[in-house]
Parts: sequence; structure tokens; C-alpha cells
Amino acid sequence: MSSTTPKESQGWTLQPGDGPGQVVLTGEIDFASTPAVRIRLLEALDTPAPEIVLHLAGLHYIDSSGLALFIEARKRLAESGRTIRIADISPQVGKIFNLTQLGELFGLPG
Repeated sequence: MSSTTPKESQGWTLQPGDGPGQVVLTGEIDFASTPAVRIRLLEALDTPAPEIVLHLAGLHYIDSSGLALFIEARKRLAESGRTIRIADISPQVGKIFNLTQLGELFGLPG
């Protein structure tokens, strides 16, 4: 499978965006899918881009395990002086980031 082919599993996809460090996640991330999403996301972090930009407009559901995965990714990047932010987000997932007060960590407006 080439790096430009969407990585698909049950109910979610992860694929590169239009530029370096761009990651597009769609579908649903829950406890059952988080381990597979984690593998793909950590692979996507393996780039020299100083910032990873998540595009979550097509992500319709995320639970606490998915949120923990994003926090883990943020921590890993910070250890090497890099950042992660969310460029766009679905309304449903945006509400979860606001309720958990995690939005600011990923550059979302308060």
C-alpha cells in the first residue's frame, strides 16, 4: 500500500493531506478502533514537518481513548520541539473538544 492510499479500517480512514504534515482523519474513533488508528497516526507523525495539522471535518465521533491518542501524539511531538494543531473539525467532535477543554491544546478557538 503506498503512502497516498487511504488507510482504512472499521469505520475510519487516515490519509495524508495536501502538504507535508497534513493528516486527514474521517469516520469514528472509539475504544475498539483506537489501537489501529494509533499505529497509523504515529506513522503519519514520522515526517520532518515542524507541525502536524489534523483535518477532522470528516471525523464524526471520538471517545476518550481517541482523545488520549491525540494527547499522546501531542506529547511525542513536543519532545522533539514540534507541534500539532487541528485545522478543521466536525461540529460533533468540536463539542467534545470544548466539553473536555482540550481544544486549546490543539489550537481550536475557545
